[in-house]
Amino acid sequence: MKSLFKKSFLKASLALALLVSMTLAGCAEGATGGGGSSDGSFYEGESMELLVPFGTGGGTDSFARFVAPFLNESVEGNPSMQTVNVPGGGSINGANEFVEVREHNGLNALVTSASTHMPYFLGDPSVKYEFKDMKPVMGLPTGGVVYVNPETGIEGAKDIQSPKQDLVYAGISATGLDLVTLLAFEVLDMDVETILGYDGRGPSRVAFESGESNIDYQTSTAFLTNVQPLVEEGSANPLFAFGHLDENGEVVRDPAFPDMPSLKEFYVEAYGEEPSGEAWEAYKAFLGSSFTVQKVIWLHDDVPEEAVSALSAGAEKVAESEAFKEEGEEVLGGYTPYVGDQLDRVVSNMLDTDEEVMNWVKDFLNEDYGIDRFQ
Repeated sequence: MKSLFKKSFLKASLALALLVSMTLAGCAEGATGGGGSSDGSFYEGESMELLVPFGTGGGTDSFARFVAPFLNESVEGNPSMQTVNVPGGGSINGANEFVEVREHNGLNALVTSASTHMPYFLGDPSVKYEFKDMKPVMGLPTGGVVYVNPETGIEGAKDIQSPKQDLVYAGISATGLDLVTLLAFEVLDMDVETILGYDGRGPSRVAFESGESNIDYQTSTAFLTNVQPLVEEGSANPLFAFGHLDENGEVVRDPAFPDMPSLKEFYVEAYGEEPSGEAWEAYKAFLGSSFTVQKVIWLHDDVPEEAVSALSAGAEKVAESEAFKEEGEEVLGGYTPYVGDQLDRVVSNMLDTDEEVMNWVKDFLNEDYGIDRFQ
């Protein structure tokens, strides 16, 4: 009996030890906060959500859905990528949900656009997110071109102070992408009547075509698709592209429009000197957050390092993919994504804003457009 009891006791002890060992191993794997397989691949067998703080069908949603399958193929472990739309508040609601509700486990990412960046920089009281507490893994630039109706008599920089018609601009909101255009007008000291409240850049372009306005801008893809035909038929004159900020914070030509002057070059042609002053510094600040880095995919900054490494490496593979480049020519305007160290530098420049510049912009919006919620 004693021998039988002893054998049973030993078997039970071994089974308990094995159970404890397996439990501890499971806890160690779970301690990564989600993900992690026996071969060290963090995303093996996992599903990742890309939170888009806009409704379906818009530019940011299209970007996320286009990139998702490429990330699935390129990120080690091949996690499935699910795009989740959380619209509302001009993208503030979804971005707030990302930081306040979504787990910091590497299985959630936020996809932002300029419409998410601008309220942050302006200090909108509804904003609860802090970009400095996030880690960017991929960014995408875009661009834009300002053009006029030839009946204004404006053919180039020398004509902006003596148009044959009063200039009228049709926009959406002074605190959205239109802000860059309005700051460009301020830099150039152009007298432009601004009518806001249009539903989008499409309706704004229609307003230009119907004669309700005679100066307009469109982002790169829309310009090439919808405005270039107007240029070719002689009913639109392109003036300048907004340009991009380089890694030193200087305005350079938009790679999508290598033959078109940037605003900086246009100003030099008009006035014989380089732009300077508060409006120019404000323009550069919002150019960086609106066009130079138009779309960004972010992780929480305290996720496991394995998640950051795997997703960042996957993003670099996507950027180098010939299929991505070829298909992105039409969908993304042909721009090359920012990844790795270059992305970190560009985002760092974007976030390095001067408090005096931001205060000047808030006063500008209050005095010129009656917007006082940022005061």
